[in-house]
Amino acid sequence: MIPLPPSGQQAHGLPLALTQAILRAWERRFANRLLPYAVQQADGTYRWRYQACTLDDLAAHLYGETTLALSSTDGHGHCRWLCLDSDAPDAQPRLLSLRDALADRGLAGLVEGSRRGGHLWLFFDRPLAVPAARGVLLDVLSSLTPFSQGLGSYELYPDATQPGMLGHAVRLPLGVHLLTGLRYPLYDAAGQPCYFSTVRQAAQYLVAHPRLSAKTLRARWRAIHARTSAAPTATPLLAAGGQVRRHIGTYSQVIRWVDANVSPLDLLADLAPDCEMKQAGQGYLGWCPFHDDHAPDTAGKPGTPSFYVVRDRLHGWSWKCFSTNCHYSWGVMRHSFELFQRLLDLSVKSAIVEACRRWPEADQDQRPTQAGS
Repeated sequence: MIPLPPSGQQAHGLPLALTQAILRAWERRFANRLLPYAVQQADGTYRWRYQACTLDDLAAHLYGETTLALSSTDGHGHCRWLCLDSDAPDAQPRLLSLRDALADRGLAGLVEGSRRGGHLWLFFDRPLAVPAARGVLLDVLSSLTPFSQGLGSYELYPDATQPGMLGHAVRLPLGVHLLTGLRYPLYDAAGQPCYFSTVRQAAQYLVAHPRLSAKTLRARWRAIHARTSAAPTATPLLAAGGQVRRHIGTYSQVIRWVDANVSPLDLLADLAPDCEMKQAGQGYLGWCPFHDDHAPDTAGKPGTPSFYVVRDRLHGWSWKCFSTNCHYSWGVMRHSFELFQRLLDLSVKSAIVEACRRWPEADQDQRPTQAGS
């Protein structure tokens, strides 16, 4: 079982307490955004709290002092996970069967019990656009009709696909449901409920669960989109007021705006937080998002951070990987737009469209025409 803290004690000083490293890993896995977050009430409902969720708040959830739910999207229409929520009476065995079928198709997930049914979680190694995340899973589910039909009606979170929308709050695993006073189990590979002697063990088990490659899922989504589009056409890029830009070139003022105004450090913090950039001399050094520089070298020596970001008065922000094992070690220093494009694994034109969605001020084309003209 997962124990509760002794009566009348606070969690944060208990033996075998959660470490900051575990809580940071928990935050990276579940926190699409930290403000706002939702707190469960005595009647089982949730209320948004418009302040930042801290590591202490996450620890309190895990120790059963409060029960939290976090937004299923970030502020840019991306997500770190999908959660399929089924309330069917026999949801747990059906979710376990579905989990195994999805794993055979490259979508390894984790099943958690719930008050009325169960949750099936899929975790990503980087934030992924909600339409891509949902699209890949729904496409696979359409080929697994016997499994998905057995679930009856289900919800798939996030369900909001527009950038900027606050995603549906989903209860974090391992918390105590206030209506029942129970924690609901995680299920192992054999379909058996997991038992842990401490909260720390339970949290470590969950954050060690494999994450899916966002890059691979984006490629799968592009293939699905190409297959299902009856007449593929370029989506027009709308300027302010619903007007259509005449042309999207690869030499674009949007690229120049992103290079001049968007810091690579902000892009890495948002899209590749595991880089852990730290100041090094006049620049910043961290783990490369494009290759595994954590791994030891052929001599067995531990890996070293190789991704470098710097800003100077002449060229502005630029970046490069110093490892010869990385594709981005060759050539001159690169700029913010290319980092944005590569992290999202988009074509130049698609990255321009995405940049305009994220930063409307980047799109200042003065030559619009009315849509349909």
